[in-house]
Amino acid sequence: MHKLVTYALALTFLIDFGSTAVAADAGLDRVHFLIPAGPGGGWDGTARGVGLALSQTQLVSNITYENAAGGGGGRAIAKLIETADRQQNTLLISSTPIIVRALQGVFPQSFRDLVPIAAMIADYSCFAVRADSEIQNFSDLAKRYKTDPRSIVVAGGSVRGNTDHFVLAKALQLAGADPKQLVYLAYDGGGKAAAGLLSGETQVLSTGLSEALQMHQAGLLKIIAGTAPAPMPHLPDLPLLNT
Repeated sequence: MHKLVTYALALTFLIDFGSTAVAADAGLDRVHFLIPAGPGGGWDGTARGVGLALSQTQLVSNITYENAAGGGGGRAIAKLIETADRQQNTLLISSTPIIVRALQGVFPQSFRDLVPIAAMIADYSCFAVRADSEIQNFSDLAKRYKTDPRSIVVAGGSVRGNTDHFVLAKALQLAGADPKQLVYLAYDGGGKAAAGLLSGETQVLSTGLSEALQMHQAGLLKIIAGTAPAPMPHLPDLPLLNT
């Protein structure tokens, strides 16, 4: 069961063009990245990483970025579609939430209105606490949550009902707890969610592994569980839900 769950939790990041195809003679002198969250999170880091690679390889000479947070990605999707005719050099960075929110009917536009052009990154989810937290592992978290669910406030970089929320809710459900009692605080991106944890505003961070790993290695926070189905060669000591 754990393998089936963790397989479903792997996130695939997509770059999407607007619904109007890019003209063949438009060239690649300029690319504008539309990011559906604030600075510092996974979407933002992915966009800037891709942009840096395009710049360093001299494939694109002029690269710009725009953070358009709001609506769990809905604002950015709407803007991409509305400006497609006049801004055909715009790329949207997105991931699983673009599908989840559309299926939930949260915003009128859908991933079906976009044209995916490349899968860039696959990432697992993880749960983290502050380095000085009394919660040392996922078992500790599950026990405390079962005893007093209101004492655990969870930070996530996506809106309620999206990936960061339902990944932890499902993990707690598999541990025998009631996921409906989860207190989830949504932030504008993974960077702000991590800041919420470190400031003491929340007790647990649910986010992408790549977003938390550097802070974990620096000792700023502690990853108590990842959703990978098996130990990863480059992170053999990372605790996993199924171990």
